[in-house]
Amino acid sequence: MARHVVVGACPHDCPDTCSILTTVEDGKAIAVRGNPDHPFTRGRLCVKVNNYQDRTYSEQRLLYPMRRSGPKGSGKFERISWDEALAEIASRWKTLIATDGPQSILPYSYLGTQGILNGLNVGDPLFQQAGCHGVRAHLLRLGLVHRLHDDHRPHAGR
Repeated sequence: MARHVVVGACPHDCPDTCSILTTVEDGKAIAVRGNPDHPFTRGRLCVKVNNYQDRTYSEQRLLYPMRRSGPKGSGKFERISWDEALAEIASRWKTLIATDGPQSILPYSYLGTQGILNGLNVGDPLFQQAGCHGVRAHLLRLGLVHRLHDDHRPHAGR
């Protein structure tokens, strides 16, 4: 298969939304570099993305849910199924909500690798359904923010 370049966007949580050029050979990314046509970064990538293909294909990359099987800090884990992982999380959340109320789960999702392309409220519906109101609601109750729905996009209106 021929080598070709795919134009894409960086998946990291950053307001730059960098354009990346990924060189693909035989269906595998072999190089990632910045797109010189990007108006802000002009072909540069940050250190988190410069060797993205190395992390993508690393033997240390987690591909499946893991459960700790030894003492905390021992580094011992066992692979479990997705169904087991989701059932365990749901069970723990239900117990927390039943014993301490939904506010005992403080949803804090700072987009992770969603970036500005996928919006600023990626986990909100899940946590709202469970009755959790998130960091902003807690800050509102503490008087540290003035409105629950302040526009919190990077540099919005500033």
